[in-house]
Amino acid sequence: MSSINIDEIRIKQTRTSLLAVYAGGVSESSLSLAEKIDEYVVKLGYSSAHTLGVIVQLLTVGKIRLDFREYNERLQLENPANALTRPEAMQLTEAYLAAMRQGAEDPMGGLDVTQKIIIQAPKRAAL
Repeated sequence: MSSINIDEIRIKQTRTSLLAVYAGGVSESSLSLAEKIDEYVVKLGYSSAHTLGVIVQLLTVGKIRLDFREYNERLQLENPANALTRPEAMQLTEAYLAAMRQGAEDPMGGLDVTQKIIIQAPKRAAL
């Protein structure tokens, strides 16, 4: 595995607003992968398989699109050379999340947080 650090991996983020007031509003930014992981940990939790899945997809394929209630988000590696194999991406991401857990205080006193995840089936095409 390469000796790359998650803080060194830069990603391009493109957000498209879905709110009626800002419909079609697009913003682009560049940030480190560590910043994006920190954001997803707050939204989805340390133990979320979704956080791990999103980051591994980004590191292996080089891009991913996410749909949230208020906006769509497209993430892409700025440098395609930062792409990793799936085992390397899993190991790097899990190590980063473990380090975050060690450094964080547990506001729930060891209790697992209840999560609500809704999976919507794809719409069927009209015949």
